[in-house]
Amino acid sequence: MNALKLPFEFDPEIIKKEISQFSKSDYRDIYNSSVTLETLWLKHFIEPINDAYGFPIFYPTDDLKKCPYLLSVFNMFKCRVETFRIHTLDAGAKIQKHRDSGYGFEFGKIRLHIPVYTNDKVEILVNNEAIKMKEGECWYCNFHLEHEVRNNSDEPRMHLILDCIVNDWLTDVFVKGDIKFPVSLNPNP
Repeated sequence: MNALKLPFEFDPEIIKKEISQFSKSDYRDIYNSSVTLETLWLKHFIEPINDAYGFPIFYPTDDLKKCPYLLSVFNMFKCRVETFRIHTLDAGAKIQKHRDSGYGFEFGKIRLHIPVYTNDKVEILVNNEAIKMKEGECWYCNFHLEHEVRNNSDEPRMHLILDCIVNDWLTDVFVKGDIKFPVSLNPNP
């Protein structure tokens, strides 16, 4: 399976309103060999703080605390969330074909996308399959597979991205969606 729309819907208009308080200077350029410099931007909303054993626990940043709806989205996920960030792909920009090794359910770590700003001219291809995402939907894609993104529009594409560690709660979301994954894994809770 290349992708799956999860049974969550979020209000993109509230997210747009909350993130409008941040300017482009609040974002940083992502260095990625599959992206042209200064075309993909991110803003992190959680930060790691090590526990007594040196393991990171991810907490909301002060900026996330200024966004009550986004904070409720973060808190809704009953699994370990290691990335909670906004990605903006500029108009006309693209992310070349690549793989994010280990980002698939079967590996115990997944990446979720919640489109905030998108349109029909944005192409997301996973394993050469076009994935049509709408604003406010929540999508799992197996990014361990080869994938690419093309923003063929004249507007920036903006997604909320979460990296989650598979646990019983997340497995249950997939099982209820009748997804056939190797759920015999014993992922870390």
